[in-house]
Amino acid sequence: MKTLRLPIRVKLLIMMLLANTALVLAIFLANQFAFEKSFSQYINSAAKARLAPVISVFQQTMDEQQDSDWIDRRSAHWKNLMRTYHQVSRSDLKDSSMRREQQLVDERPPRPPRGERRGRPASEKLFFKSISGELLVGRPVMVQNALWVPVEWPEKGGRVVGYIGVENGSLVKGKFETLFAEQQRQQFAFIAVIALVVTFLLSVPFSKYLVKPILTLRQRTKSLTGGDFSVSITASRRDELGQLESDMNLLAKTLADNLTARQRWIADISHELRTPIAVIKAEIEGMIDGVIATDDAQLHSLHEEIVRLTKLVNDLHQLSMSDRGSLAYEKEKHNLPDVIERSLEKRQLELNNFVVSFNSSENCNLFCDQHRMSQLFDNLLQNTLRYTDAKKDEKGKLSIDVWRTKDGVEVVWQDSSPSVASEQLPQLFDRLYRTDDARNRKTGGSGLGLAICQNIITAHNGTVSAELSELGGLKLVIDFKYKEN
Repeated sequence: MKTLRLPIRVKLLIMMLLANTALVLAIFLANQFAFEKSFSQYINSAAKARLAPVISVFQQTMDEQQDSDWIDRRSAHWKNLMRTYHQVSRSDLKDSSMRREQQLVDERPPRPPRGERRGRPASEKLFFKSISGELLVGRPVMVQNALWVPVEWPEKGGRVVGYIGVENGSLVKGKFETLFAEQQRQQFAFIAVIALVVTFLLSVPFSKYLVKPILTLRQRTKSLTGGDFSVSITASRRDELGQLESDMNLLAKTLADNLTARQRWIADISHELRTPIAVIKAEIEGMIDGVIATDDAQLHSLHEEIVRLTKLVNDLHQLSMSDRGSLAYEKEKHNLPDVIERSLEKRQLELNNFVVSFNSSENCNLFCDQHRMSQLFDNLLQNTLRYTDAKKDEKGKLSIDVWRTKDGVEVVWQDSSPSVASEQLPQLFDRLYRTDDARNRKTGGSGLGLAICQNIITAHNGTVSAELSELGGLKLVIDFKYKEN
């Protein structure tokens, strides 16, 4: 037996953890992407808001100068714009939210030793470019990621005269967003760890809940393999595993029933074979000892016992082959009443003490094996002849009706008394079964005839049931499913 390298419970636990880890990671990445985008939009919006006073001063200067020659980073007018912008930036820092961000900036690592300090970052720069895209203020390297806002000249009908740019909030973004984003990452990482821990704590009992019935089924299977069919599983679930537990109980019951039937079958066969063998042995020993005379009558008695034994062995062989499906069925379309009539003709002499009623409708064709179907009705006739009281002065009755039905062909076979008890009807098709009064060994029956008949009927897509006959005996209803094209 192979050793389990990784139990299914561990596999379930790993799968749940991997799935939840992937989910948490996906949420984390999506959250970071949304945060980066939203925070960048916030920074840009704040930068545009700070540019509004600068644009107002720019428009006033344009009204005063009536041209754009003053737009130069060294001119006093441009420096005035820079001062206006920086004043707006400093006033924004006094806001409570910005003051909180300034506190975050102050929470930086200790300063490096003297001589290794870095220079202060430069203040945010303002740029300007014309409508044609010519850069008038600023260096090309610095304006690559600048945020540009169009500047209109109201005195000239709102005509756009150029674009003022700012460094896209680079300083604020570099400090505030980095610190704030790092704080967000730490918080979300903490939440993710808590989620994974909770997932693990929930996955352990959940995996145990799923695996427990599987382990129970495994133990039950071992018991069945060892031949113990008595232990049953309590189906406490209403899912597929619960259904599997019920199926396992049904399997155990079926195996137990089959074992009992097989044991009874072997015992019955042994008993059936023991009786004629014991008779033959006793008669032969009597002949050897001189107690029984060796004459024609005694030899004839031995021959009868051997014939009976041979018939029993042949019946057992036929039944075993039909159980295995080894009987060859060469099916063709045949008229079922014709098959029954030929069987009646062969037994015409034996039926002299019977009143036979045979009725059939038209078009009772059936796709069947003619030889096996003849065997079926021969067995039914033998059963009627053997177990029906028939005398010259009080003849037995046999009624055979063959009708075409919507789904196929139905055969109703009835004979006269004696009958059987109603509780014994379902057992008539069991192997080697005989009723106490009507079916006994003295009549020569082995108790296999109806079992063989049932197998032949089943092989032809049919069913058979036993009922009490209106004639006082047994009634068999055979229903063959067949539709002609």
